[in-house]
Amino acid sequence: MSDPEGRFIILNLSIQNIDLCIASIYGPNVDDPSFFHTFFTSLADHSDTTIVIGGDFNLVLNAEIDRLSTAVSQRNWQSADILKQYMKDFGLCDAWRSHHPTLRDYSFFSQVHHSHSRLDYFLVSSSMMTEITDTQIHPITISDHAPVSVSLTQKRVTPSTRNWRFNTSLLKEQDFINYFKREWAIYLEQNNLPEISPCVLWEAGKAVMRGKIISYCAHKKNKEKTLILELEQKIKSLEKAYAASPQENIINSLRKLKLELNEILDKKTQFMLQRLRLENFEHGNKSGKFLANQLKLNKEKTAIHSIKDSVGNITHDPQQINNSFKDFYEALYSSQINPSDAEIEEFLNDINLPKLNEDQITTLDSPFSSSEFYKAIQHLPNNKAPGPDGFPAEFYKEFWPVLEPTFFRMVTQIKNNHTISPNMNSANISLLLKPGKDPTLPSSYRPISLINVDLKIICKVLARRLEKITPYIIHSDQTGFIKGRHSADNTRRLINIIDYCSINKLEKIVVSLDAEKAFDRVNWKFLLAVLHKFGFGPSFINWIETLYSSPNARVRTNDLISQSFSLQRGTRQGCPLSPSMFIIFIEPLAAKIRQNVNIKGIQTENTDHKISLYADDVLLFLGNSQTALLKTITLIDKFSSVSDYSINWSKSTVLPLNCKFQNIIPTSLQSGNIRYLGINFSP
Repeated sequence: MSDPEGRFIILNLSIQNIDLCIASIYGPNVDDPSFFHTFFTSLADHSDTTIVIGGDFNLVLNAEIDRLSTAVSQRNWQSADILKQYMKDFGLCDAWRSHHPTLRDYSFFSQVHHSHSRLDYFLVSSSMMTEITDTQIHPITISDHAPVSVSLTQKRVTPSTRNWRFNTSLLKEQDFINYFKREWAIYLEQNNLPEISPCVLWEAGKAVMRGKIISYCAHKKNKEKTLILELEQKIKSLEKAYAASPQENIINSLRKLKLELNEILDKKTQFMLQRLRLENFEHGNKSGKFLANQLKLNKEKTAIHSIKDSVGNITHDPQQINNSFKDFYEALYSSQINPSDAEIEEFLNDINLPKLNEDQITTLDSPFSSSEFYKAIQHLPNNKAPGPDGFPAEFYKEFWPVLEPTFFRMVTQIKNNHTISPNMNSANISLLLKPGKDPTLPSSYRPISLINVDLKIICKVLARRLEKITPYIIHSDQTGFIKGRHSADNTRRLINIIDYCSINKLEKIVVSLDAEKAFDRVNWKFLLAVLHKFGFGPSFINWIETLYSSPNARVRTNDLISQSFSLQRGTRQGCPLSPSMFIIFIEPLAAKIRQNVNIKGIQTENTDHKISLYADDVLLFLGNSQTALLKTITLIDKFSSVSDYSINWSKSTVLPLNCKFQNIIPTSLQSGNIRYLGINFSP
């Protein structure tokens, strides 16, 4: 395929059974975004294969590093913005830049402007980066452009380790619903015996039913495939018959057959939509192909094609990438301290924290009820990725009446024995790149723990109970994860303090703390001590202790899942309990700062402001004296020594109000405007 002006050509080919879409491009030397719209629209029909685009794009992707002379204004900047957006949409990488993140080299020399620029690129599917061994920009000799080369190795087949995932479209089929209920009843009849523990019965039941569901789907798929072929043959035969002799009865038969075929194909499309999580989609003539392409593009966009290992070397090998993340998170979730009971008690001893009353303890410690489990399940969102066992929330919502008795007995045994099986307490860690972060650093990704829904149900019940209590025991300075409190309260408070200090000429400072992986560094021993300090009851504390006794996780990258590793600290992002656990964990630090008479805050009329929190986003309001800041730093250091909490002082910022700030050794605080909850603040 080519365009009428001869500026691009698209070729589909197969090399050693590998399908490729190769495109050559010569971009216009004027700023013409419509050219790239046309090109990528043409490319969209071929996006289900690996893409390689090479040529002179006549633009620079990054003016700061891809051009030598900064005196030359950025040409074709609108086209560059459009191209970068399409690269993101299609999951394409600049091959040379990926291999040379900071190197300055250029493929074009302008005699007119006496400037060097990099205008020639290979843009490739991110999945192909693992096969690229070298990229080079060669000397400019014959023309004013340099040759650019990419070296490929023979494609290695890395076996994927995909988790089985229940197809929720089955829940629309009454035949399947009846099948599952029948098979579950048979399983219980054969295995619900006195010598089999409720936990074993539950875990084995999930495994057995997973096998039954796989068998059902395989049989259904084969039957469906045969039916589709039969319908297509009948339709083709009737179309020939109608062409030879047009008759009304043939048309009616064709309509019925096509309707039956479309119903089958629509079900397959719905399954693709479920995987894509597309809420709005209008069916077109190529809906199946469109969705298949979208699935592939989504995979490309989330692929991690290179990563720096612990010593700074960049690797493109999928297995090494997975290993690097596994090593990173195994280290992150390994506790770096082991505080003694005496050290924790010493820190907590002089803090005045609210105590739970008898009614609140009863609310948290009372036995679980069927209605609580039911409500917890109904509040779980649909269309969410399940945990390692593959059963999503929709599965439990449909089959809860038949699952509840066995589930209830299993939960009771966990409560009595204070142990959870490693399988149930496992999680798959999915990674989300933080905006504006370096994609080659493991620390740039946010880990989302996909825990099993059966465990999530238990945590949800506990979380729903706890959310009724936290407003009474957590100070109003904390607005994160508490009903009735909002982040806007914090920003409005900061604005009012800045205005008050400005009007009254008060010399104060506001410190924005940058906590390192705050949720992932929660020390469980300290957390349990804090629960005791608040006066939580024995049953609730036992549940928390049980949930944090033996969790394990695996990291998923590029369709690979790492070996399992144990967790020794942290609150898993993805667990319903984690938000409340974190604000309870950090409250002693806030209370200690509030109650320390040597830490002078900012007085506004009748209120003494010292600290403001939105979960782990912390602001300190302090008088402009080294004493207040030194006392606060010392207190935070003591908190860190018993809790694993850590502040990155080099990324923390001070906002001086009507004064000049002098840094304090050993911190490296930066003075200037601060960014808090996504908003920039200045004096």
